[in-house]
Amino acid sequence: MVNERVNQRDDKQDQVRIYLQEINLDSLKKDDITEKVKNFAVTLGKSNFKSNQMRKYYNEILALKNKYETKKEEEINKTIELDIAIFLSKIEYGKNKAKKDEKDAFDLYQKNIEAIANNIKNYNQFKNFVTIMESIVAYYSEQQ
Repeated sequence: MVNERVNQRDDKQDQVRIYLQEINLDSLKKDDITEKVKNFAVTLGKSNFKSNQMRKYYNEILALKNKYETKKEEEINKTIELDIAIFLSKIEYGKNKAKKDEKDAFDLYQKNIEAIANNIKNYNQFKNFVTIMESIVAYYSEQQ
């Protein structure tokens, strides 16, 4: 019985559509923003993902951006993967604390953000990630 529930949950998680994984952070294109990011943001807006959650994680990225403004690129490149891992752990924490009816929406957000954020290896890729996050916020609107 317990194994059935775990398998059902795993099947459901496997069904989460990943909109952002094919975006190349080295060469961001117009279609990446106007199609992939927009489709993700609109879908997210139709879910139970709240705008305050959206702002919270966007502000985390802006805080990293501000932190990096005073540092040299070589210094940033040494710590960026750790900073992104910490950022992703905060999303995981939020998902674990979310209400039961918000878990699927959090899963959609987390899997898509992870799909792109795990590819960040340098400051230039991070800057393109910031653009993606800004675009998600711009296209997102709660459809409730």
